Amino acid sequence: MSTCPSICPECDQPLKPEPPYPAWCPECGWNVVRDPAPSKPRFARLQAKLVHGLHAELLADATRTELLADDTRAELVADAPRAASQAPARRAGPARIASYVLACLVHLLAPALLITGAYLLTRLTVAGILFGLVALDLAWLLRPRPAPFPRGGQALARADAPALYALLDRIGTEVGAPPTDLVAISGDVNASFRAYGWRRRRLVEIGYPLWLLLGPQERVSLLAHEMAHSSNGDGRQGLVVGSALHSLLELRRVARFNWQPGDGVSQLLADCALAVVGVPVRGLVLVMELLLYRSSQRAEYRADELAARVGGVAATVDLLDGFTTWVVPAARFLTSGAVAAGTGDLWEALRAQVAAVPASELERRRRAGRLADLRVDSTHPPTHLRIEHAERLPYARPGVPAPDMEPIERELAAAAARVAQDLRETAQAALYH
Repeated sequence: MSTCPSICPECDQPLKPEPPYPAWCPECGWNVVRDPAPSKPRFARLQAKLVHGLHAELLADATRTELLADDTRAELVADAPRAASQAPARRAGPARIASYVLACLVHLLAPALLITGAYLLTRLTVAGILFGLVALDLAWLLRPRPAPFPRGGQALARADAPALYALLDRIGTEVGAPPTDLVAISGDVNASFRAYGWRRRRLVEIGYPLWLLLGPQERVSLLAHEMAHSSNGDGRQGLVVGSALHSLLELRRVARFNWQPGDGVSQLLADCALAVVGVPVRGLVLVMELLLYRSSQRAEYRADELAARVGGVAATVDLLDGFTTWVVPAARFLTSGAVAAGTGDLWEALRAQVAAVPASELERRRRAGRLADLRVDSTHPPTHLRIEHAERLPYARPGVPAPDMEPIERELAAAAARVAQDLRETAQAALYH
């Protein structure tokens, strides 16, 4: 049985262990990162080269704004919404043009495969029928598809949540976003924006666990960040590029070799054929992601800037800091056996679990995030760089002060209860698989 050390083995400073959390040394950084980060794969190193200098460039822009005289800066901040709405569209660079060309080619693959498959079937040969069916199957998988409704999400229309939609409308005016058509409440410790369905309805997904743990002004910053994705030049949100990438990712998911002993010869042949098809598909996905990588990183910085302008710098920094510190413990709790076995209020249990994380562990996670370049996902810049950028912005006062949250909480209560029930049932089902 291992015991927590009371003296740092590197610098001999006394430690203050707080089990079950790991002991670490604030003086020299011993054990801040428990597992050494593996070396970056070649693709990740190439991505890093693509965004080299982007953070410094945006930081310099923020610093120049910060150094303006107070009266000039106040005028700039007050005029920001109008300036943003009247700003000319960013000129498309070679990577953006190439991503659109590649996306159009991907969309042309589906009708080409459909025609090829139909032609092969008319040949009435064994090989023709076999390859024709494969071509038709691939055409179906590559069909353009809109973003789906969030899995497990609870829809909230305007009539169901007038106070929430009023806040969204105020934020949308500030960031230059069109009105929100639908809100989905989910069990994710996250939030997102998407254009949902063939009608491209603008949908804001609010992960209720994340919403629950944020302060009122941080919630405003969160909504502003997500709504900014409708107007910040993020190519992944577009119909042409976004749907093409979604189709490729779906085909990559299907075209994997999943054969196991006992599946039979026919399944082996089918999986081999899919694996062969998957090689060029994975190549297309890599190329598309490389073309979009720099613009998606810039779009996240731009969304952070709009979040700071609407919610204030302090709230935006606290929001981003949460993704480094308490978001991971919250997500782990929601998938733990305690959720499956519990019978009380899930949301109160979540609050208590996060509140029980000691300040020293939060600081360790904060430092580890900086050392490991921790990020929300591969489309986001490292969180500590986003915090550094946000801290340089001049928006000390929020453009949209947080309203009274009680009416909004009442509007969310029924959806939150259904989400809690779904999370508990999912955790209980996982115990039997």
